[in-house]
Amino acid sequence: MSWSYSGNPSTSANDEVRFLVGDTDTTDQLLQDEEIAWLITNCGTTRFAAVEAANGIAAKYSRMADKAVGDLRLSASQKSKQYFDLAKRLRRRAMVGSVTPYAGGITESDKNINRDNPDTVVPFFNREQGEIPGTGLPQQSIDPTLTEQNG
Repeated sequence: MSWSYSGNPSTSANDEVRFLVGDTDTTDQLLQDEEIAWLITNCGTTRFAAVEAANGIAAKYSRMADKAVGDLRLSASQKSKQYFDLAKRLRRRAMVGSVTPYAGGITESDKNINRDNPDTVVPFFNREQGEIPGTGLPQQSIDPTLTEQNG
């Protein structure tokens, strides 16, 4: 197992994940390079890998008990909570960068593409709503006397 950090997150995916979760101190190593490589492979992006890295570090600290000897206190639960909170913040940031809003049907070409796509759900309301169902004929073509009798 190995641990490395060059100090330049812009040149290394490994360093980017370490920087985002704060695992940059050689005297307090939290994740191995191989673990980060696995996270990047399985999460798809360094941002989501950092989310899972923070969750993993939080899980590590959640297994440890809080200890107190006299005035000295070691609070692993506090560290665990801080890393879970970090994971939440990183997830929000990762989601902002990964979602592109799309408003379909704004342009004529969009409408035509959607209309021609057999997988598009047919809207409940549309401009042809006044047609006689199944005929494609406008309701004005109905004999007005029949409408009055039934109506």
